[in-house]
Amino acid sequence: MPDPDIILSLFNRIRSRFPTFSLESEGRKRLYLNSGAGSLMVDNCLQAINSYAVSLPPMPGQITPAEKQTFEFQQQVRQLVADFIGASRPQEISFHFSTTAALFNLAFALRSLFRPGKNLVVTDMDHFANISPWENLGLAQGAEIRRVRLTPELMLDRTDLLDKVDKDTVLVALTGASNALGTILPLTDLISDLKQKSDALVVVDAVHLAPHVPIDVRELGCDFLAFSGYKTFGPMLGLLYSRQETRDRLSPYRVETNQEAMPYCWEQGMLPNLNLAGLKGALDYLLELGKAAHPRESSAPTRKIFRLTLEAIKKYEQNLSLYFLERWKKFQSPRLRFYGIENPARVTFRTPTFALEVAGLTPAELKKLFWERAGIIIADGNHYSAVVVRHLKKNALNRVSLAHYDGPDSLDLFFDCLENILSH
Repeated sequence: MPDPDIILSLFNRIRSRFPTFSLESEGRKRLYLNSGAGSLMVDNCLQAINSYAVSLPPMPGQITPAEKQTFEFQQQVRQLVADFIGASRPQEISFHFSTTAALFNLAFALRSLFRPGKNLVVTDMDHFANISPWENLGLAQGAEIRRVRLTPELMLDRTDLLDKVDKDTVLVALTGASNALGTILPLTDLISDLKQKSDALVVVDAVHLAPHVPIDVRELGCDFLAFSGYKTFGPMLGLLYSRQETRDRLSPYRVETNQEAMPYCWEQGMLPNLNLAGLKGALDYLLELGKAAHPRESSAPTRKIFRLTLEAIKKYEQNLSLYFLERWKKFQSPRLRFYGIENPARVTFRTPTFALEVAGLTPAELKKLFWERAGIIIADGNHYSAVVVRHLKKNALNRVSLAHYDGPDSLDLFFDCLENILSH
């Protein structure tokens, strides 16, 4: 295991890489505690966009030096993403406008599987980007939609999941981590159990997981996995992993003249090279961080360095979560309510994302108070995990979501403001 102080020892250098921390609003510093809605952009991302905007032509090809440059650049970014998530080959990575768009494209590509007598399984834990595509396409094609419930403790009901999967299940959609609660699912074990019971394809929404823990799609055993560039310190971009062996089951929405081979069959029109440049910059930053944290591994394969980086981030963020939970428990106010994993002994099963409410204030009112009194940005709403919120018989919740560029000082400011709100 990495030294738990690795990220902390580099913390000032890390924070200096995110220009947003130097921004002010209304003459005061602002504190962004809403990384679950979109992470801050790292300086590498912004610099790469500016650099490639000048030097990179739009069209890839194999004849002129300029178009060769674009082709090689796009392949390089595919390989970086493949290394980041442990894919076997860059051809398994495709680029989309967003993760939601990627999953709608995937649902359309699998539409022939969704027919009467077949069923698709979704979960109440998921972001709706991994529910609505399957409901819309599945129902339109005559398939049954089965929903896996939550336990009273707001965990995914594993027994209910396995009971709802049978020989007629063609697809199971799972989240890597709850966008509302931060709860991490034991994907490797779940997918192993599912594959033993059914030939169903497994789709993982890893948007809320990717910036917090290492991902290896081959270890997970999933068939598809999607995540977002703008949640991983880069620009708006959706990334889709499609296991090569699934190609004969896919009929993507494709312009006739586009190539049938993966990944080109997924990509409708020209690629957004500047967004790819920003993504490359963000992933390069994570490699730089891994090398700084483990200088003896600087010449290791890219995939290993990514893993080392995310292991260090995971450990640091677990300590950050412990600090949050410790500070939270010091409040004795009956007005406070917390949702999600609260037991410090189970901190390995959560990201630093915390759902909460203050009785007597709507989520919008609490968000406004944090901004007005301390320049702190938190979230309100259902966070696109609407079933979780409905399960609690709520219309909305507040959410505080952190990343590795946040520290105990961020939480101290948050709790100071919360105490001020409770006392007035």
